Amino acid sequence: MQEQAPQALPPVASLLLTRRLPCAVLLLVMLSTAIWMPVLLQNMPSFVIVLATLIGLSLHVLTPALVAIITLGGGITFATHVVVLTAIGASVLSGFNLLPGLVTLTVYGLLPLLAAASLLRQQGLQHSARYLAAGLGLIVLVGLIAGALIQDIGLREFVSQLMSPMFTDAQKQVPPSEVEALQMLGQAQQMMISMLPGLVALSMWFAWWGDIVLARHFASRYGFYRGDASSPLDLSFGKPAAYLFLVLLLLANLATGDLQYVGINAAIMVGGLMAAQGIAVGHSWLKAKGMMLSISMMYLMLFIWSFMIVPFVIVGLMDIWFDYRRKMPAAGG
Repeated sequence: MQEQAPQALPPVASLLLTRRLPCAVLLLVMLSTAIWMPVLLQNMPSFVIVLATLIGLSLHVLTPALVAIITLGGGITFATHVVVLTAIGASVLSGFNLLPGLVTLTVYGLLPLLAAASLLRQQGLQHSARYLAAGLGLIVLVGLIAGALIQDIGLREFVSQLMSPMFTDAQKQVPPSEVEALQMLGQAQQMMISMLPGLVALSMWFAWWGDIVLARHFASRYGFYRGDASSPLDLSFGKPAAYLFLVLLLLANLATGDLQYVGINAAIMVGGLMAAQGIAVGHSWLKAKGMMLSISMMYLMLFIWSFMIVPFVIVGLMDIWFDYRRKMPAAGG
């Protein structure tokens, strides 16, 4: 089957993506839209404000995809200049505060840049997934430790302080006579405190890696991608991730204090990565059998029933040693 010829970039996109300053301005706008757009439209009807907030958040989450596109199209040096300019702009707009600039530089800039550059290597898609997981996990851990040290409290107490205003407001809405409701709310609060850092890191990984895959698709469509062309369904984290997960499970069960808290949340993140690999295996198997409707049902069940993630964690772990996808027939075979 003949491949489709690459399309030419629209003139506006070509202008924005081939010059450092327009690239940096576009990145800065995408990063900050979630903040300024709802404020700008605060006198509009509620549905307009909600829509603006959703658009702003979507653009914010897609920022790493733009960094990846810039990296694939302009190279590492060009993308580094753009990211540095964007970080400087973020600091200036926040009143010369260095923290927003540092976060922009590392989380939204250099990390997706490294992940995009790794696509040019052999098995680049696998490397990008691993780099993002390691980078985001370390960033969340460093942020957690820094916040706890500044407050001079433990890691769990620091997270509890962060979440306290949200649950305090929720508790005020419940009448004191509703004892069971208050107890359930308290249990939910403790559960969220226990898992929040791991869930945040894992959610960011899913978003960032999705951005990288989207950027690769965009670059391929417009003819400036020459890297790894493997499918996202080939996702695999390798034996080191599996051994790390087992060690973290031991740490979460045997350690105490802050070390146990780190072990629990790190296990949540690495377990989520194993589940992502297990989902890729399940998708590949159903696709090979031609069971396309079952693929949709699989994702629906994962969406509405969170416990369904556990079997995929097990499948992902087993796949690291048995490589199920290597033995699968071609689709329809």
